Amino acid sequence: MALIILLPAVACRIVIATWSMRRALLDVYLPSLLLLPQYYIFRGPHLPPISFAEAAILPLGLAFLLTGLRGWRLDWMDLAVFGFAVSQGISEGWSSQIADRVDFLAMISTPANGVLMFIGGLLTVVLPYMAGKLLIEGQDAQGESMRKKLVSRMALCLAVVAAISVHDFFTVSNSWIKAGAVIFPRQFVPWAPQMRWGFGRIAGPYGHAILAGMIFLTGLVYFLWLCRADPRWGARRIIDSLPVTGRGLMIVGMVAGLLMTQSRGPWMGMGLALVFAVLTRRFPLPKAAALFAVVLVCFAAAAYYIGIKYTDKDLSAATSVEQRDAIYRRELLPNYIPLVKARPAFGWGITTFPKVAGQGSIDNEYLFLAVTQGLVGLGLYLAVAAGSAARLMRFLTRPMGNQDRWLVFAQLSVLIGLLTTLTTVYMGEQVVMIFFLFAGWVQGMNPVPVRFESMQRYAGQWSFKRVIA
Repeated sequence: MALIILLPAVACRIVIATWSMRRALLDVYLPSLLLLPQYYIFRGPHLPPISFAEAAILPLGLAFLLTGLRGWRLDWMDLAVFGFAVSQGISEGWSSQIADRVDFLAMISTPANGVLMFIGGLLTVVLPYMAGKLLIEGQDAQGESMRKKLVSRMALCLAVVAAISVHDFFTVSNSWIKAGAVIFPRQFVPWAPQMRWGFGRIAGPYGHAILAGMIFLTGLVYFLWLCRADPRWGARRIIDSLPVTGRGLMIVGMVAGLLMTQSRGPWMGMGLALVFAVLTRRFPLPKAAALFAVVLVCFAAAAYYIGIKYTDKDLSAATSVEQRDAIYRRELLPNYIPLVKARPAFGWGITTFPKVAGQGSIDNEYLFLAVTQGLVGLGLYLAVAAGSAARLMRFLTRPMGNQDRWLVFAQLSVLIGLLTTLTTVYMGEQVVMIFFLFAGWVQGMNPVPVRFESMQRYAGQWSFKRVIA
């Protein structure tokens, strides 16, 4: 039955051959990424494990190579993304040898785990980044905006996930795991449904509720941009006699999905993203940036003060699950920092790092990267995040149309939301692919200057004619 995981690869190949790579991104890769779980895998002999989304992007990667990466311009960000994938392979393949002895022949003779991890990095990091950089900007074969179609497709998928998850919210279950138990009876799923405040924390096909919250956060911010950039999109009533529109249903679905995750990390990230959006809408950029910096400092100070008081006790003395989780996260730093100091360069490997007793899960992406991929992996990831933010900020210094300017603000809001939430969870499952897909989108953006945009608009209205006197 695991062979069905390869069906997205077949579908993607057919769509590329029949239509285009952009159509394959919209109709195959995005639904595979957002609607299907990635914890079920197919693994052939001597091959790396493949999930639904990884299978879907393989034909796109081959198509990129066959077309010679037309329109690709190499820059330092590309090298940082590729280096991040390489660091995964190095940390995994060399972790058992590099700390004890520098044995070059041993490193070469036992590279299997590192090679498999590097291939996984290509499928989850490099190829999504390439797709974002090459395929999202511009227009499709019908002359329609790809960015709008991508955001609307993402919103539709997330609204479907939220609708299915209503049942899980009230029954404390996971519909995807239930269905997977029938289709993949021999595959173990490490994720168990969780309860908070008497209801189930929905996880959808994303494994954990916090990861689901991050994905709903991303989709909601981008969809709010679409509604502002194109007020007519989805504004038509579904039934004439009822005030229900397509955009209204999608917004309600994504907001409900974010709330049903009951994840405070994504809620805080969404709150900061909304504060940033409001400030940039009401004030000039320099003033808005300064005010947002003040908000961040105040938020960090308040969070630190409240966190110290809330977690100032032993884990066994916690009076609630929420307090236990908070104390658990506070104790991660003193328990794992010695491991970082022991192997600072490439870390201990993603699957081979030693786990501190009682703290097998590192619920902080930055600490997780420092432990598993060392300071090299952490530095490369931060370079991608900071480089994306710097590029977006540079865009805001240029004259550009409102649609592009609002999209830049949306991209920054998503980045703020995700980077804030990653202090409370590791970047796993679909979140990795979504992060690098949209990091590639940022690199592929090239906003049209206002003056040039105006010239294009009037060029069709005025033209010179040859007159024979």
